[in-house]
Amino acid sequence: MRIALVKPPPTYADWNRYPVLGLSYLGSCIEHSGFDCEIFDAHFNGWSENELLARITNYQPDVVGITAMTHEIIPAASIAKSIKKEFGIPIIIGGCHVTALPERTLIEFPVFDFGVYGEGEKTIVELLHYLHKRSPAPDLESINGLVFRNEEGSVCVNEPRPFLTPKELDALPYPAFHHYYEKNRHFLSGKHGSYVMITSRGCPYNCAFCMRVLGTKVRRRSAENVCQEIEYALSTYNIHTISFIDDVFLFDSEDTRQLLHLMIESGISKRIRWGAQIRADSATPELIALAKKAGCSHLDMGVESGDNEILKKIGKGVTVARVKHAVRIIKKAGISLNTYFILGHPGETKSSLLRTVKLATELNTNEIAVGCMVPYPGTRIFNMAQHDEGGYRLLNYDWSQYDKYFARALEIKGLPYKVLARWQKYAVIGLYLRNFRFFDAIRFFWRRKRALAFLIEKWMEHFHSIKSGLLIMYIILLIKRFI
Repeated sequence: MRIALVKPPPTYADWNRYPVLGLSYLGSCIEHSGFDCEIFDAHFNGWSENELLARITNYQPDVVGITAMTHEIIPAASIAKSIKKEFGIPIIIGGCHVTALPERTLIEFPVFDFGVYGEGEKTIVELLHYLHKRSPAPDLESINGLVFRNEEGSVCVNEPRPFLTPKELDALPYPAFHHYYEKNRHFLSGKHGSYVMITSRGCPYNCAFCMRVLGTKVRRRSAENVCQEIEYALSTYNIHTISFIDDVFLFDSEDTRQLLHLMIESGISKRIRWGAQIRADSATPELIALAKKAGCSHLDMGVESGDNEILKKIGKGVTVARVKHAVRIIKKAGISLNTYFILGHPGETKSSLLRTVKLATELNTNEIAVGCMVPYPGTRIFNMAQHDEGGYRLLNYDWSQYDKYFARALEIKGLPYKVLARWQKYAVIGLYLRNFRFFDAIRFFWRRKRALAFLIEKWMEHFHSIKSGLLIMYIILLIKRFI
């Protein structure tokens, strides 16, 4: 039986072109179970929907599994309809959206035959055994983490599957990155990023805007298992950089120090450079110095807001002062730092927006990302918006609008969408102009030229004069000339 695992094409943002770790873990588990599997990642490869469908057609799959975040669920359904029309085969939907809304997803999108919610490695293998009638084939009702339709057409949601234990995480086969690296030799040059790893699953924090799709308890792989994968990646793919995509990689904990010391003792730290996520309250001089010695070259930190009251309301668990202290420590160590901000928190005002923009400028980190609040299903923000709490009003359930840039799913009292979009631009542009980093600004926007063309097209919707429209259209054509 041939299984195609699919990632939909990008909506616009294509600079972070990493292999999809979730699909790759599923692929390796499927292959280790004796099935034939191929990964069709349109985002990574830059394929259009037509190119993606042509490649899937050429593969002639027996089953298709599609992963989708909330803003991708509608394109995923479109792809599924085309596949269903061509082959009439079972289609499985997985990812964050169906995990947050398992029953609703299958009701809203009848083209999906099954949904896998939560961690899917065991669920999808059991489902494939059922579809292939391979002995011992389980009953659908006994497959935890599965959503399906019964014979009467009603949607059934099975019991959730328990999260994998640390020992089970160690026992997983390495991600099936051979579907990426061996077929994309240019990837080894670093053109599209670095080798992607996850050393733990779950997040113990309770930020209002986050779903915590991998659970609230941190489950760590052993330090030995992580280093074994790094050695495997070095010998197999000749990698030189690693992106650890744990919700938080650099915890200020003994487990973290054990891994960092082992990377140093094994000599891994001299052969790779790596980046990861860190929280402001974990950034101690000792931990950052150890990370630097272990090969850390860049870090990402979610700051979210420059207002202490906002940070308290969203459950971030840090203060502005702690953020400033952490940034000083990381900069002093000579580690590159990117910071992330969100506009449109509960109780947000123009004054709190100004404090956020001022903080972003003052921190003056290597790069920043500034998004508008999105009420993702499964988050406290989504629940608040549904009940008109925190000054929110949910505008629609058009999932294509659930994106951080120029999406309109949420309205905040006293802060129209146009105001948030304006402050979003102020924050990014202000970082570079107010710190006289003009060449950095050019490099930042050039790396994101596809996204910039998309954003300018969106900005055009707010211009009504012919001269302004023509000027912006000229800029779009100029950018696209070099894409």
